[in-house]
Amino acid sequence: MDNFRFSNAPTSIKLLATTLFCILGLTYISLLVHIWIDTQMKPSLIIEAYGKMEYIELSDHAVKYLPYYAFYLFLLPIVMFMFTSYSEKLKSFFATFTFVIIIIDIGSMWLIPYVWQGFAYILWLAGICLGLTFLTLFVLNLYDIWLRKTKV
Repeated sequence: MDNFRFSNAPTSIKLLATTLFCILGLTYISLLVHIWIDTQMKPSLIIEAYGKMEYIELSDHAVKYLPYYAFYLFLLPIVMFMFTSYSEKLKSFFATFTFVIIIIDIGSMWLIPYVWQGFAYILWLAGICLGLTFLTLFVLNLYDIWLRKTKV
């Protein structure tokens, strides 16, 4: 991965990467609108929504959201982040942190009805972390693609 960097890529590749990020951003915004409609992003409404769910409904949500987060929203930005000029520590952080938060997010959804309703606050916090992670990856990737000084 040391040979290819988006900052050194041709303009066509940079434009492709940028449009992909913008499409992913719109996808993430549509997910946030969906979550807002369901829960208004309030822990009390999260408890109300998930606290009454049976295991089949939770399974449906997990099947829907797990690949949605892991593959559609975060895999591409993280893989692209591996081709930036940022430090290996920062790359390692995003390679692991994001997927740990996804597991916490989905796991806390399951724990609300069966263990303790207070896991709604963990779900809420994990959602905030996921949003901030996506935003950070978006900004860092685009900064590296378009503004970082390239080495020839």
